[in-house]
Amino acid sequence: MLELVKQFVPFLGEVCGSGTEICVYDLSVPEQSLVAVCHPRTGHTPGSPLPQALREVADAGFSAPQDWVTLPPGQGHNADLCCRVCPIGDAAHPAGLLCITRDLSPARELNGALQAVLERFALEQPREAAPALSVPTLTSMMQQRVSDVIREYGIPPARMSVPEKVEVVHRLSESGVMNIKGAVSEIASQLSVSVPTVYRYLNRPAKP
Repeated sequence: MLELVKQFVPFLGEVCGSGTEICVYDLSVPEQSLVAVCHPRTGHTPGSPLPQALREVADAGFSAPQDWVTLPPGQGHNADLCCRVCPIGDAAHPAGLLCITRDLSPARELNGALQAVLERFALEQPREAAPALSVPTLTSMMQQRVSDVIREYGIPPARMSVPEKVEVVHRLSESGVMNIKGAVSEIASQLSVSVPTVYRYLNRPAKP
């Protein structure tokens, strides 16, 4: 299970962007727990120990209705980090942790600079409550990735040739997208073909 999740790390890093750190921790070796990382923060390298906050999360376990937790904000330079953690394997006794951390400091700094400009030139508007930051799900990221790959061809799926659709399916398969639950149905829907056709495309060689 850990090896499977590790394969998704580059994909998640590409979808979420460089401001999001993706980490996979192996709980069987807490002193060298970090086994995969993308867009690492300072001090986070493969072989790093399991942070204390994540030790506490693992000890507490995960429970329904959602098998993931949001860590409380940290202090100092960690105050702008938004961190979600989900178990790998059994939620009650996970084999590892998938940790997705967003650094919101650039957004906070930009908002502060914008407010300063508005105030300086008397352009201040009544402030509304800031909407909660949404966290993409694995399904929504998969759907967006399928859409992005198709859009790169600059042709509506209904007008794409069969070789082009075969190439799309192979690209998505090579990036690991097709390992996500529901991905084949999503690809079929966006390419305007049937699910069996997607599998047939996968078995055909892509053009060089």
